[in-house]
Amino acid sequence: MPKEYRTIQEVAGPLMLVRGVENVTYDELGEIELASGETRRCKVLEINGSDALVQLFENSTGINLSNSKVRFLGRTMELGVSEDMLGRVFDGLGRPIDGGPEILPDERRDINGLPMNPAATRRNLSRPVSRPLTD
Repeated sequence: MPKEYRTIQEVAGPLMLVRGVENVTYDELGEIELASGETRRCKVLEINGSDALVQLFENSTGINLSNSKVRFLGRTMELGVSEDMLGRVFDGLGRPIDGGPEILPDERRDINGLPMNPAATRRNLSRPVSRPLTD
């Protein structure tokens, strides 16, 4: 079961600072539970010692610094996929917004791609490349 933190220090627009976190990693998905029981999603943008800076995916209105709880889920954001998705319309979190039924996924896929590293795709040269000099 994920550990709950009641150590929200600050909320500024779509960013929130949570202090005193342990074993939380970059890009990790989290849930914020408001005093009303409503939950909202977030993801870790930066870890600095025991502080986590998170990005809120939904409105920050109603997040009370002393009454709201944060749970980090130990995984990155995933999308449940199946052929039933074809022709459907979804929001940015993958929830249907076309009035149709919920999707029953065949599998879950990580939505984050591999880190970009142009040096990894560049071939090493085995001989010098001669290029004409121009004025």
